[in-house]
Amino acid sequence: MIWLDITDPKYVLFFKDLIPLLQKLDEVIITTRKSKGYDECADLLDLFGIKAVCVGGYGGIEKLDKLQARLMRQQEFLELFKKIGMPKIFITGVSVEGCHTAYGLNIPIIQFSDTPIIGHRVDSKLLSIVARLSLPLSTLVFHPFVVPSECYKLLGLEHDQIFSYDFIDVSLWLKDLKPAKDFRDSLGLSKDIPTILVREEEYKAHYVKSKLNTIYEGVKKLASLNINIVIMPRYGNEELKQKFSGYKNIYIAKQKFKAQEFYPYIDLLIGGGGTMNLEACYLGIPTISTRSLFLFHDIYLLENKLMEHAKDGDELFIMAKKILASNQKNTKAKSLFEPSHADFTSILKIIKDRFYP
Repeated sequence: MIWLDITDPKYVLFFKDLIPLLQKLDEVIITTRKSKGYDECADLLDLFGIKAVCVGGYGGIEKLDKLQARLMRQQEFLELFKKIGMPKIFITGVSVEGCHTAYGLNIPIIQFSDTPIIGHRVDSKLLSIVARLSLPLSTLVFHPFVVPSECYKLLGLEHDQIFSYDFIDVSLWLKDLKPAKDFRDSLGLSKDIPTILVREEEYKAHYVKSKLNTIYEGVKKLASLNINIVIMPRYGNEELKQKFSGYKNIYIAKQKFKAQEFYPYIDLLIGGGGTMNLEACYLGIPTISTRSLFLFHDIYLLENKLMEHAKDGDELFIMAKKILASNQKNTKAKSLFEPSHADFTSILKIIKDRFYP
């Protein structure tokens, strides 16, 4: 049995095409987490028809709550495996509690990691807490080419445990994107004016030092223009409703949409996170980042002029207004995201040769 723990929305998209391939090797059990204000991952799994067992929830912003949530998930994993049996291998993206459980049960750990460093230098001082808690326990680690392999060697991993793949993750699930039902219809938005999609930073994550107001200040200024502004919440919509009450052209998306339902119909993405910025850039959509930090991926996008970065609300407003006026898309993006091709062929071969010879 292969155990796959998916705890981040990005990894739902990443793993959804790997799951059928893994099922040809062995039975697959998928776990996830869900709690109030943190249900996006579970909702996405449902959206794609992927069956998963909900084990525990998200701890929130406080360290004590995070640790308690991780310990509770580990206990629930043990109870689950007493019922269904012991997995042969464990695969994950960013599950600390999954790694600790697997390591304690002597289950080989296969990790996909694209953010071992909270920054863009190979520096042990910048290693993330999640990386320190999970990657050293791994049997195999796979990472995209934009992240140097040396980052993983800082954690004690050997050369033959680290494998780089020649594509950026988002190209896996976007390479065959075809437009579907227009999300503007579902939200009752006008199609005669530009539409900006806004994504908050993951400000409750351990690596975010402070919640910046750049994106919120800029959005309020942009509301003065004749445009649609749609915000996809990170942790729930109640706080956003209060923040933007009274703004008639700012919409808080309540439901989840598939990528093909919104990317073909937006003119600009303003993103505080990483995955959606990468997705928009891959598709050639003008993108402005408001992140509070630069990772290797961010530097790659900025150096290749696929993305801009705004430091405050005024700068965000000026940049967005200029981009909307030019109405241009980037046509070279895809070749920079997948220099060869994007699929799981080589990755699956390594897993199969190592554990299913």
